[in-house]
Order: sequence, then structure tokens, then C-alpha cells
Amino acid sequence: MVRTSSLFSALLLVSACQKPPEASPAVPAAVPVAAPVKVAPFSLSVLQDAAPSGCTWLRLESDGRRRALVTVDAACDGLQLAWSPDGRHAAVRDPAGSARGPGRVWTVDLTSGQGSAQLLPEEGLTGAVGFDSVGRLVALTAHTGELVRRDDVFLFEGRRIPIPELDEGAGLAHAYRLEAGAWKRIETVATRGDWDAVFALATTEMLVSSTVAGDLDALVAQGLDEGSQDAVRLDAVVPDRGHDVFGGWARVESRGGPLFAWQTAGEQTALMMPVRWEVEDGHLGEPEGLALPARSPVRAMARGDLLMLAGETQARVYDLGSRRLAASFDGFRSARFWPEPSSRVPHGATAATGQR
Repeated sequence: MVRTSSLFSALLLVSACQKPPEASPAVPAAVPVAAPVKVAPFSLSVLQDAAPSGCTWLRLESDGRRRALVTVDAACDGLQLAWSPDGRHAAVRDPAGSARGPGRVWTVDLTSGQGSAQLLPEEGLTGAVGFDSVGRLVALTAHTGELVRRDDVFLFEGRRIPIPELDEGAGLAHAYRLEAGAWKRIETVATRGDWDAVFALATTEMLVSSTVAGDLDALVAQGLDEGSQDAVRLDAVVPDRGHDVFGGWARVESRGGPLFAWQTAGEQTALMMPVRWEVEDGHLGEPEGLALPARSPVRAMARGDLLMLAGETQARVYDLGSRRLAASFDGFRSARFWPEPSSRVPHGATAATGQR
């Protein structure tokens, strides 16, 4: 009996020394993700890197449908787009090709999805392509080398073309129209040889859509003075921008109120993260679901009640009335609203347009 009692006591002692089983770690409650707000249907133009190389141009619909329009053997970065007035045809230009030769432009039938490559004119460097009012493709080139000069004129194909007064680096600019698969020169003028020489051509002003100007949906940014009320408020809300890029805060006006973003300094300015606007309680906050990298560029575009903020490979569409996220798109470059025919076709639509 004594032995049994001793054994029972020993078991009690061992049990008392053992640690109680640890409780399972608490599982954090899932953070509710707000469902995207419903908005009117919209379409986007985007570029996507193709495998193993090249770039695919797509049209994305707000209901999730997507249509691949054409795949070209060129990098997406810098590709430029132009639409015909009726919205049935488009041109895709690879500006990088101009440094290696004439370069190429792809013409695309947006109804059938058929596309074909066309070498650009050999004379000069192509500065832009676009469509005239009846939908004919036009190329604009700048020509500064191998020109015959006599005093204050250029001799060109039997013509004497006066050189501008400020003649340092003067050259010629040409306009060509694509007719039956061949380029026909329709205008030649003398220029001062600047990078924007093609603007000297009268043809440039007659193009309905081209790659020499910006997107009509792009919002304009206005830099803020360093000591302004908005700038001081932003500095207080964003003590760490996540980068040290030289610049300052800028204000972008929209139908839904102001948007603020960092703006790079220099001749060619651009918006970048961080981005803030007023949230429900009146405080400044990042737009819902934006989540772009700290050094990401940002393009701001608006159409009707919709605002789009686009980074290098991301796009977020917001309802301006509620300031709620309507749609997210990732893995796509150069996102922009799809131009509507007629008056909505941009006078100078590029795939990627920064703020100036």
C-alpha cells in the first residue's frame, strides 16, 4: 500500500513539473477588402511585354474582356500610337528604330485585327506619324545631313528653299503620305534644325491624330511653392517620401477635387510617387489600392467621372464622386483611356505621355 501511494505521489510530482501545452498563436483577423465600386463601362489601351520578345498592344474592357490587336518585334518602352478619325485604324511607331535606320510603323485594322509593318521614309529621321482628316497615314521627318546649301537657300530637287534667319543647324523637314504602299512627299520646308523641326510643317497642324503631342485625357500638374499651405501640409503628412528625387509637390485639378503628387524638376517634368488626396475624414491619404513602388512615375488621366493613375506596369481607375477604387490592372504598360471616334480622337496621341 505504501509503495502504491509513493508511486502515485511521484506521478503527481512529474505532472506538476511539466509545462502546460502552449496555446495556438492567434490568427489575425482578415482585413476586409472593399469591393470595387461600380462605374460606367470604359476601355483602356495598354501595351504588354510579349514572350520571348516584342510587345503586344491590347484593348481592355472594364468587364474583364481583353483583345490583342497586334504584336510587334519591338520593345514596349517608347512605342507611340495614333488613331484614324473614325477609330477603325491605328498606327504603332517604334521611335527606337530611327537611330538604326528609317525605322518602322505598323498599320493596324482595328476591326479585323490585321497589322502590317511599313518602313518609314529614308530621308531624314522620322519625328512623328499620324492620320489626316480622311484617315491617310502621314510621316513627318527632319533632315539635316547631306544637304546642298548656297548662301541663304537649300538646293533640293531643283527647288531653292530659303533658310530661316537663325540658320545655325538649319535643315529641312518633310511630310510624306502613304499611298498604295509607298511614301509620297507632300511638303518640304526649311527649319532651324531643332528637335521639334516637324512643327514647322503645315501638315502637322492638319493631322487629326499624331504622335507629336499629348493625350487629351491627361491632367495638367501645377507645381506648388515650397512654403505654400498645401506643400507644408503634404510635408507634414509625408515626412518620408521613400526616395530623394529632386523636385517638389504639385497639384493636379480634377472634377473630384485636387490630387497631389511629387513632381521632378527640370525642363521635362514628370509626376511620381507619393500621391495623396483628401479621404473621407478630410485628411490627406493615398488613393485606395494604389500601392505603386516608391520611385514609380505616375500619369494622371481623367474622362468623365473616372480618374486613372498609371505607373510603369500598373493602372488604377477611380470613381471621382466617391473617390473609391473601380478597377486595378497590373502587368500592362502605357495605359490610357481608349480614344473615342470623332472629337475624342486626340490631336497627338502617344502611348506614354508625361506631364510637362
